[in-house]
Amino acid sequence: MKRSLLLCLALFSSCFADVTLDEITIEPPSPEKNFLIWQFLHQDINASQARDAFYQMDRVNTRFLLDYAKKTDEAEIIYTAQCLQKPSNELLTIEADDCLYLALTPAKAQTLQNSEREQLATKLGDKFGNVQWLRTMNQPNQLTPFRDIGASLRLFLITTPIYHQEHFNHTIDTDTLKTLTVLKGFGQFAYTVITDPKMTLAQRSLSEVSGGCYDFQTHFYLGMNALRYGRKDNALFHIKEAQKLANSKMDQDRTTFWLYQLTHEPSTLNTLSQSLDLNMYALWAKEKIGIEAENYFTTLPTSQKSSFKGDDPFAWNALNDEIMASTKENVVDLINRYDGEDSLAVQAYIIERAYTPFIHNFTMPYDAYMTTLTTDQKAFMYALMRQETRMIPGLISRSFALGLMQLMPFNVDTISKSLPLKVTSYNDMFNPAYNIPYAIEHMKHIDRTLFNPVLKAYAYNGGLGSTKRLILNTGQFLEGEHEPFMSMELVGNTENREYGKRVLANYVIYKKILGEEIAITSLLDNLVQPTQSDCFRGVELNSPLAQYRTE
Repeated sequence: MKRSLLLCLALFSSCFADVTLDEITIEPPSPEKNFLIWQFLHQDINASQARDAFYQMDRVNTRFLLDYAKKTDEAEIIYTAQCLQKPSNELLTIEADDCLYLALTPAKAQTLQNSEREQLATKLGDKFGNVQWLRTMNQPNQLTPFRDIGASLRLFLITTPIYHQEHFNHTIDTDTLKTLTVLKGFGQFAYTVITDPKMTLAQRSLSEVSGGCYDFQTHFYLGMNALRYGRKDNALFHIKEAQKLANSKMDQDRTTFWLYQLTHEPSTLNTLSQSLDLNMYALWAKEKIGIEAENYFTTLPTSQKSSFKGDDPFAWNALNDEIMASTKENVVDLINRYDGEDSLAVQAYIIERAYTPFIHNFTMPYDAYMTTLTTDQKAFMYALMRQETRMIPGLISRSFALGLMQLMPFNVDTISKSLPLKVTSYNDMFNPAYNIPYAIEHMKHIDRTLFNPVLKAYAYNGGLGSTKRLILNTGQFLEGEHEPFMSMELVGNTENREYGKRVLANYVIYKKILGEEIAITSLLDNLVQPTQSDCFRGVELNSPLAQYRTE
């Protein structure tokens, strides 16, 4: 359940116990340490304390820099922060070129007149970097053979979807397309265009791209796009090329699935059904052929020796480094070391890491905190938890999502206002007794409007608002050839897209484990039935204004 760090910081609650500089200093560089520093910078500290903490960070982004600027007395940091935050209406009055370069962004440049953009481009020249994109902004069609295509591509890559739709959604002529396909950055251009449902003119042009030597993602999405626009010859070429480049088992199965969709060859379906990975594509194929997925475990015998729960982020981080560095020979010692009821999640994690892809961890170590849930709700909670953390309670993401269910701090703050169970610090989120009830509370508003596990997963990961926009305004997840699979591949947010697929597979297996087996095909069919999968589209379809919708 990731959100922008900016929003997280804006809603930061200072009611928790203070983090001390000593606590920060003793820890090794890591996201966990950055989380302590982030909390520290929002406390009542002086410039010296802020400096001692800030320079221990292993990664600094703009948001951290701006936070530090509020506490520091370093002139260079304050100057940089002030320049970064200059509004668009001050760009033309900035005298120092380095400050202007820091202040300038495409979003701010959009508010200027053509002559003003030209003035800035002339002033900056190439002193700090290429700002030719300012001049490209002044052209009505920003992908033409008469322009610098490299500058056009640069502008595309640094601007927003709305800007793309307004200025790049044109038919791309043959010469321009030929030049574009060999430029560095073409892959990201193609991916962004293809996954934006409003870029239809540019998409149709890209469906003509045949041949080429690209990475996995570019070939795969060129294949999806070609198939969408009826160019099955190009689609088959690109999917075959993508299959050669697939590194993960999931991507191998994905390309095999789409080769079957294109060829309908029984041998391709059979190959997919034999996959040892328990992903959406493999489970779909197994169900089609009538094969049961059996290479997973749900519990482990324990001798009650270990009490290591994995709930201390720094202790877990150290252990995980040891796991990642382990060989096949000494991993058995690690498995034995964490043999105990309290260490079930840790031991299961190590076993899965050691024996992937042959066996998969579908344990359920936290039933005690889910007694109020129905069996279906429990299956979904475990499906989320498995994807979020593999049931390890002490995890912190780089965006500071916390604990088993990866709750963002601002969600913790919000939920604390209504839930009787109150946390005393964010550290409580590493305790399943708090993390799981907070996640259950958060799921309530998702459950009220979304009924399909894929859509619920999208909402948990990316937010209910973005999921609502996805299903209302994109023309996706409706009946049609290759649906809902095509729509699931074309979700623009990479993390959100893959998250939904993996949670779906987890959910199907946990439903089976808990005695409520459900067909993955029925869940997928449900996705293209608006009144069954969500309440948003049902309301829209029944609205008196529905017939006038043009989106």
